[in-house]
Amino acid sequence: MKKATLILLLPGLLNAQELHTTAVWITFAVYLVVLMLIGILGEIRFSRGYEDFVTAGKSLGAWVTAISAAASAESAWLILGLSGLGYKLGFAAFWVALGGVLGYWFNARFIMLPLKRESDRLGSLTLSDYIEHKFGDRGHLLRVLSALIITVFMTAYVVAQFTGAGKQLEGMGLTSYSTGVWMGAVVIALYVLMGGYAAVSYTDLIQGLLMATVLVVFPLWGTVLAGGPGEVWRIAEGLGLTHLWGPQAFALGALGVVLAEALGIAFGYPGMPHVVIRYFTVRDEGEARRAAWIAIVWSTLAYFGAVGLGVVARVLVETNQMAQPADPEKALAVFTATFLHPVLAGVILAAVTAAIMSTADSQLIYASTTLVNDLYLALTGKRMDSRKLVWTTRGVIALLAAIALSFALMDVRFIYRFVLYAWSALGAAFSPIVILSLYDRRFNRYGALVSLIAGPTVTVLWRDGLGRPGDLYELAVAFPVSLILAWLASRVFQTNKEDAA
Repeated sequence: MKKATLILLLPGLLNAQELHTTAVWITFAVYLVVLMLIGILGEIRFSRGYEDFVTAGKSLGAWVTAISAAASAESAWLILGLSGLGYKLGFAAFWVALGGVLGYWFNARFIMLPLKRESDRLGSLTLSDYIEHKFGDRGHLLRVLSALIITVFMTAYVVAQFTGAGKQLEGMGLTSYSTGVWMGAVVIALYVLMGGYAAVSYTDLIQGLLMATVLVVFPLWGTVLAGGPGEVWRIAEGLGLTHLWGPQAFALGALGVVLAEALGIAFGYPGMPHVVIRYFTVRDEGEARRAAWIAIVWSTLAYFGAVGLGVVARVLVETNQMAQPADPEKALAVFTATFLHPVLAGVILAAVTAAIMSTADSQLIYASTTLVNDLYLALTGKRMDSRKLVWTTRGVIALLAAIALSFALMDVRFIYRFVLYAWSALGAAFSPIVILSLYDRRFNRYGALVSLIAGPTVTVLWRDGLGRPGDLYELAVAFPVSLILAWLASRVFQTNKEDAA
């Protein structure tokens, strides 16, 4: 392993471990300062009115739209989980990467621009807004049900992100679990409170660019360290990592399950409220088209790069250039500690922690907006001054952050059951609605209601009621079932033209 050359700069003052910890703290602190500055800038530019605060005035450009959506959707799962899968399975993990890229391609090709047009036409600020406006739901049933689903699962996600921040900082040996939770919660809450949606989007832009850089540069660098592409292939082939299917990768039956899961994950993307809100807020159709291409390129580089990083790390372990990680998902951490200068290692470790934190900001602002815009204002019919609405939303942000912080500090395990359901429940509830509302003229509020009920219900039944048969991910089942039932309901219960979207 390389010795930390920075130690030479401070002889006798700090040992290697202390210096590494100090470097991590410094780089992490710089990152947090940048986040706070973005929050302050957001306060100056986007906090004059309610629509500015919750949608950045629908003025975001292509880069912010595409990459902030990606960063908020992926978080640490991509940078740690998928690279770990590449380390464990080799090239077979590219099937999972393909599923993720297909999700981005589907959103970019079929969802982003049409949803931008419809949300602008209807004057919708949130996904619940869009559903009610699109289907003329005067009784607010769809709005209330969708808002409740979003609030419950988004808040659970925030708890998990706060918990993840605490455990990551503790695992890095920087602080205790509770202090880590407090740090993550306070920093996120402060810049979201100050800058609102704009601060969330711009911080996620930084995070997304950093994630993509790591996942492109590190596999290339690792390949050079291992002796070049030919040497990587030779060693990986000897380890059985170059097979896409077959006994050393997936049997055809298992491959079918993996492909079904990959497609299930892909079709979950159109229903992620904190992702599709970016399509509402892109500046214009030209920016939306550019954002679509940026999203496709970003996802291809990041997803396939993550798997490539895992494969290269496995090769470096085999050639004794890198220690074997205790867990495949720690491959990036071991690679970082082995080959990077402490300051750069601090940047990467801070980025991983920030990746966990950055997902929480999108979910926090969206859940708060849902409670204020989709429930309080819509159901009470009250009119409030724009500035008062901003402060009301800030109050809800602070309340939800405090609730999430309390659960995270208690480390209550049952909250993780909600998190396990969250992607599937949200995707199966909302993806069919978004897709059918754009491409099926006969789709109506009855179909939307069925989708909102069927998606979460099938998710719970498949996982708990049936015990996840064949170990098939819930969304791979819940999405097609919800889609078909929603389509059928629109045919069975359509009574007049006003019911159709």
